[in-house]
Amino acid sequence: MDLQASLKISGHITLKLFGPDGSLKEKRSVHNVIVTAGKNFLAAWLAAATQADYFMRYLAIGTGTTGAQVSNTTLETEVGTRGAGTLSSSNNIWTNQVTFAAGNGTGAITEAGVFSASTSGTLFARQTFAVINKAAGDELQVTWNITLS
Repeated sequence: MDLQASLKISGHITLKLFGPDGSLKEKRSVHNVIVTAGKNFLAAWLAAATQADYFMRYLAIGTGTTGAQVSNTTLETEVGTRGAGTLSSSNNIWTNQVTFAAGNGTGAITEAGVFSASTSGTLFARQTFAVINKAAGDELQVTWNITLS
């Protein structure tokens, strides 16, 4: 009997925009691209004798509109300060959630990414999407799920 095992990695992003009064203004859900540099980082991280830090703790948002490619190593036009996410896992799904507070990353948000560091670092996944207009008083909650199947 020929048994073949494979591991697939896929990602899904949910973005929720809340107004200054806390009301939900907009919600989006999109799939993402896991980039080559991110796959290489994961393999090295898994092979390390110890993991010195969280895996891909930081989320970033931006205004770039060029479609996500496996060769990407950064966002096209990052805005605001990256957020250190709340990490969790359930069964085969890893989750990173960040809320970009009022005043952080305002503008016509069209891309998001998962990173290994608060500045620079390795990009794990990136995606572009239809514009979400984040005003100065709005909060944007980004939930990134990575499924291993």
